[in-house]
Amino acid sequence: LFSFLTVWAQHTAGNCQGSLSPYPEIKERILYPDSLTPIFMNHVGRHGSRYPAGSTSAKTMQTALERAVSLGTITPLGLQFKEVIENIIIRSLGQWGELDSLGMAEQRGIARRMFTLYPQLFTSKGIVAQSSHSPRSIMSMYCFTHELARRAKGIDIATHAGPRLNATLRPFDENTAYQRYMQEKPYQEIYQAYVDSTCPIPVTRLLGDGFPDSVEELKQLSIIEYYNIANMQAMGMKHEWEPFLTLDEYSLLWSCYNLRQYLMQCQSSLSFTPASIAAPLVQDIVETFDMAVKRKISYSAKLRFAHQETVMPLYSLLKLEGCHFMTSNWSDLKNTFQDYRVVPMASNLQLVLFKSKTGHYYLRCDLNEQPIPLIEGSAVIYTPWNEARQYMMTCAKHKTK
Repeated sequence: LFSFLTVWAQHTAGNCQGSLSPYPEIKERILYPDSLTPIFMNHVGRHGSRYPAGSTSAKTMQTALERAVSLGTITPLGLQFKEVIENIIIRSLGQWGELDSLGMAEQRGIARRMFTLYPQLFTSKGIVAQSSHSPRSIMSMYCFTHELARRAKGIDIATHAGPRLNATLRPFDENTAYQRYMQEKPYQEIYQAYVDSTCPIPVTRLLGDGFPDSVEELKQLSIIEYYNIANMQAMGMKHEWEPFLTLDEYSLLWSCYNLRQYLMQCQSSLSFTPASIAAPLVQDIVETFDMAVKRKISYSAKLRFAHQETVMPLYSLLKLEGCHFMTSNWSDLKNTFQDYRVVPMASNLQLVLFKSKTGHYYLRCDLNEQPIPLIEGSAVIYTPWNEARQYMMTCAKHKTK
């Protein structure tokens, strides 16, 4: 019993890493019927596991701990966490935000399984790969295409990266309505109310009872403590959470982070704007499939490598399973929308167009390499192309109210 509970606790703590989680282990892909032949693929992926995106969280935590030292309030546990933070900073020096060896392996694994399942796509025609201008996305693209090149000898691969692709790969930088949404922060009151009622304050066990910050400031420091802990495994460190957080605290802190990401990157009862930024990407996907059906395209796969802020609006706009939840009872969100299931590091959407022996076309949708229905409310995995096309274009043309 003890062993079972220990494994369960570790599994749950892994979930609490949220979107900072490394990509889940995928042992094999689900096969498709032999009556269907894959003819084209659109792949949209997040970069792989990486060092912390920036130094702010680690250095903010370091400053608070050093202040507790100077005030004489720091606890032995605080001194232990101070060493952890210093290790994070040292390991990340000169590498903030860069793809690490785990992230490279994640991309190679996805590429390897893709080739194994769909070898036909990589033997007769070439592929096109696109990346945002972020170095971690570019490196993800190169690790992925390198693995495909190792397996598909002689394949023609064209890679592209840069700001000119921002409309589809970094729309959060381009869309003026979204930039206004992020400046005005209409979600802030909802988020803050949830933090006020839910967020624990485990950071006091580090800083000591005499640390002078307000309760509100200590809650923000606890969320920063959470971020540093949750990101450890993705940067190649041991996921050491248990000395610093209880499982309940870890789960509650995750739920705050989870809500914030949902409000910033998904359509909700508050706003459609975050999801709407993915409309140009959906239109681009549909256009490539249209050309494949008309045999007016010279390659058989289009691979895109970008960011969580790229894929999460896309999933939300298409109302994919687990990515669409409309409510005003925000405490329910953690039971329905769970970022660790949807957007771990290297999260990806693979849309594959098949042709049947009778000449009909069907689309399969795989989220993180697992088949799911494309159309909301449907249980169909292989959707007739005309229905899939109409659904995606309807989603893309949705107007913000």
